[in-house]
Amino acid sequence: MHLYPSYIAYVIILIGSSIIACLLLFRIWTLRSTPGAYGLMLSIACVAEWSLTYAMEIIQTNMAEKIFWAKMEYIGIPFVAVGIFIFAMYYSGHGAWLTYPRQILILTPALLGFLLALTNESHHQVWPDIQFTNGLPFGPLAVTHGIGLLVLIAYLYILLLLATISFLQVAIRSQGLASYQAWIMLVGMLFPWAANLIYIGGFSPLPTIDLTPLALTFANVAISIGFLRYRFMDIQPVAHSSVFNAMKDGVIVLDYKERITDINPVSTYIFQDAGNLLGREIISLFPKWNDWKSINPTGEISQEICFEFGTDKLTFSLHTTSLFDQNGKRNGRVLLISDITELKRAQEQSLEASRLKTQLLASVGHDLRAPLGAIVGYAEMLRDGSLGEVTPEQGKASSEILDSANQLLSFINNLVGQAQIETGKVVLREFPFDVEEIIGPLMSTLNFHAHKKGLLFMQFIDPDLPSKILGDQFWLRQIVLNLVNNAVKFTEKGWVSVHFLRHGENCWEIQVVDTGIGIPVEAQQRVFEAFEQVKNPQMVRQSGFGLGLSIVAQLASIMNGTIKLESDPKRGSKFTVVLPLKSAA
Repeated sequence: MHLYPSYIAYVIILIGSSIIACLLLFRIWTLRSTPGAYGLMLSIACVAEWSLTYAMEIIQTNMAEKIFWAKMEYIGIPFVAVGIFIFAMYYSGHGAWLTYPRQILILTPALLGFLLALTNESHHQVWPDIQFTNGLPFGPLAVTHGIGLLVLIAYLYILLLLATISFLQVAIRSQGLASYQAWIMLVGMLFPWAANLIYIGGFSPLPTIDLTPLALTFANVAISIGFLRYRFMDIQPVAHSSVFNAMKDGVIVLDYKERITDINPVSTYIFQDAGNLLGREIISLFPKWNDWKSINPTGEISQEICFEFGTDKLTFSLHTTSLFDQNGKRNGRVLLISDITELKRAQEQSLEASRLKTQLLASVGHDLRAPLGAIVGYAEMLRDGSLGEVTPEQGKASSEILDSANQLLSFINNLVGQAQIETGKVVLREFPFDVEEIIGPLMSTLNFHAHKKGLLFMQFIDPDLPSKILGDQFWLRQIVLNLVNNAVKFTEKGWVSVHFLRHGENCWEIQVVDTGIGIPVEAQQRVFEAFEQVKNPQMVRQSGFGLGLSIVAQLASIMNGTIKLESDPKRGSKFTVVLPLKSAA
C-alpha cells in the first residue's frame, strides 16, 4: 500500500503530460504546412494518447479493464518513434527520401505491433504473462515481454537512434542560432535514452513504473521549443548544404524580426570587422536599412554598397528576396551580396572610352566639314558651268563628285550629331518658322539623290498646319534629311514622299513614305539603335553606318516627340515622327 501515493503522483504527472502534449499539438497545428511538421504532430499526439491510457491502466482495479487500457496504449506507443523519425528526416534535409511507399513501409511494423497487442490472447507474442504488480490491483500491470514486443521495441529504438544521429549531424555542421536549435532538439532526444538506461540498469526508484511516456513528453517539448521558437524550417533549409557554403556570393538569412539567422562564409569574410552577426538585427549592419525599405516598402531592396579592405575599395550589389509563410505573410528575407568591383571598373573604363570616342568623332567631324564644304562648292560650280563650258563627261563626273561628297558630308553630320546627343550638347534653339523653310533648302539635294535612282520625289504640306510653328529648324532638317536619305537608299523603284501633317489639336507630324524593300518585323525595333543596319539580300551594296534612324529617334525624344514605323517587306515603309505643336504667337 505504500506505493499508492507514488502511483497517484505519477498518474497526475501522466495527465499533466497529456495536457502539455495537447497544448503543443494545438500550437504546432498552425504550422502544419511546414515540411516535417506532421511527423512531430504524430509523435506528440501519440505520446498524449499513451500517457492518458497508461494512467487509466494504473488506476483501474479490474484485470480485464487494465488489459484493455494496456492494449489501447499501443494506439500510440508504436507510432511515437515513427513521428520523431519523420520529423528528423525533414529537419536534416532528407525529406525527399520519404516517398509515400517508404512511409508506408516505415509505418507497417508499427501497425503490426498495434495489431499484435490487440490480439495478444491468440498468440501471446506481446505479453506471455500478465499479473497485478505485487498482487495489488491498483497500479501498473506486471507483464513479461514476448518475442513480438521485443522485435517491435528494437525497431522503434532503431528509428530513435537514426533520429538522434540526424539531429547530431545538423548540430555539428550548423552555425549560430541554427546550431542552438539543433542542440536543443538533440538534448530532447536524450530523455528517452536516459529513461531506457535507468530502466535497464535498475536505477529507477519505482521499478514497476514505465518512465518512457514521460521521457518522450520531455523530448517532444524540447523539439517543439526549437521548432516553434526559432522557426528556421519556415525560412531556410536547416541543413547547410555544400551549395550554400560554397557560393561565391555572400548570403545572409533574416527571420521575420529581421534578425540574422544564418550567414555563409563569404558574408562572414565581407563583414569580418563587424564581429559575430548571428542573432543581431540587420540594421546594426546596414544603418540605412529602414531608408532603403522606405523607397519600396512592399517590394525588395536593391542597393550598391562599398567597403574598404586595406587600400582597396570594393563595391558590392545587395539584393533581397522575401520569404513567405503558408498564409502569404512575409516571415523573412534572403540577402544576396555580390562583388561587382570589376564590373564597376569595366563600366567606368567603358564610359571613359565612350567619352573619348565621342570627343574624337566630334573633332574629326568638325575638321572634315570645312574641306568637304569646299569640295561640294567647287563641284557645284563645275556642274553648273560657272567655271567654264562643261562637256557631258565633265558634267557627269562633277555630279558623281558632288553626290559622293554629299553622302560623306551627311555621314559626318550624323557623326557630329551623334556625338552631340551622347554628350548631351544638343540644345534646341526654337524660333518661329514656316514648314516650307524646313524642306526648301533640302529640295535640291533630295531631288538629286531620288532622280539619280530614277525615283519620283514628292512633298506635301498640310494646309491645316499653322502658318508659323515654334521649333529648331536645324535639327528638324536633320530629321527630314535622314528619313528621306534612308528611304531613297532602300528604294529601287517607285517613289519617296515627305508629308508635313496636322496630328490632332496639339501635335504635328513629319511622315516619310517609300515603296522600297521594307523592314522585317523582327528588325523594326533594332533599326533605331546606333550603328545598327538590317542586312537585306536584295541590296547588292549597302552604304552608310546605321546612324541616321538612331539620330532621328533620339532627336524626336529630345523634342518630346515619338517615332513610329510601319513596314511591309512587299510594299515599303512609313516613318512617322509626331511632335508637340507649338504655334508661334
